Amino acid sequence: MKFAKIIAIFGISVFSCMILYASQNNPFMINANQRDFQAQQNNKGKKHLTTESVQLPSNARELKSVTLTFQNLDGTTESKQLKVDKTIDWHYPIKITQQEAIRNISKRYFSLNDFEFYMEGKTFVISSPKHRILRHFLLANPTTIVVDFSRDKGAAYDGNIGTGEKYYAKVGVNAKSNLYRVSIELDGIYQYTLKSAKNNTHTIQLR
Repeated sequence: MKFAKIIAIFGISVFSCMILYASQNNPFMINANQRDFQAQQNNKGKKHLTTESVQLPSNARELKSVTLTFQNLDGTTESKQLKVDKTIDWHYPIKITQQEAIRNISKRYFSLNDFEFYMEGKTFVISSPKHRILRHFLLANPTTIVVDFSRDKGAAYDGNIGTGEKYYAKVGVNAKSNLYRVSIELDGIYQYTLKSAKNNTHTIQLR
């Protein structure tokens, strides 16, 4: 059987550093180069990359490599090739995603899988339009707020992001057999309240 050689080329504007570090003024502070890039992209009116997909032809059986063509801060372009060399099912599209990227650093807004998060001070907001909240509780060592949501045939997922900031130190989303578990690790011992709105937005307040 003849295998198709497929190279998916995406024009991606990326910045040179994806490191998050703590700041008293902004839990997702970025360096000067990233700020310049963000301003440049805002001026161009381009949207932040979330997910792009490409549907391969029906005779495709093996993905050999993926080439990413990206623009640097100084305007130059480069390409980076990722060797894959794996069999594929052409029925399902090939996807490239940056869902875990910080989407709006100044507003402390980020996402993991189908969940979107917003944090400011002792307030933490979870938006889950696709999933219903089931229960929430507090664990110790380290102090962690756990919020379980219905999975509703959602895809398998296991990811986390560290904020490096006080109060909410780390956020993770993990798919169990019949639910998604959102784990919010705190930097100390706190009590909390959780209030839910009709639009599947849930607000946590520490005390």
